[in-house]
Amino acid sequence: MFNVPEVTPEEAKKILEEEGDKVVLLDVRTPPEHFQLRIPNSMFIPLDDLRYKHSELPKDKKYIVYCRSGERSAFATYFLRHMGYDAYNLAGGIISWPYEKESGQG
Repeated sequence: MFNVPEVTPEEAKKILEEEGDKVVLLDVRTPPEHFQLRIPNSMFIPLDDLRYKHSELPKDKKYIVYCRSGERSAFATYFLRHMGYDAYNLAGGIISWPYEKESGQG
């Protein structure tokens, strides 16, 4: 497991409410997982594509990265921090997110 800073779902919700547009929720799961269920207003970049697409992400934002349970997002958070981004892993992933979720086309 990668040693990266984590935020709980409660902390993430508070950060999103207080910092608004300065924060990006980043879903790094697979396309079928993202289509099936996601946190509203998430940006979607599958983990396999992140090494190619990270340069499209603005560095003046804070990123809260999530996957299903928190393992893939820990790797993604480690990578993003290594590349100079302010990134945090969502502890427990989407399965621990007690707030609003959306499915299908949204």
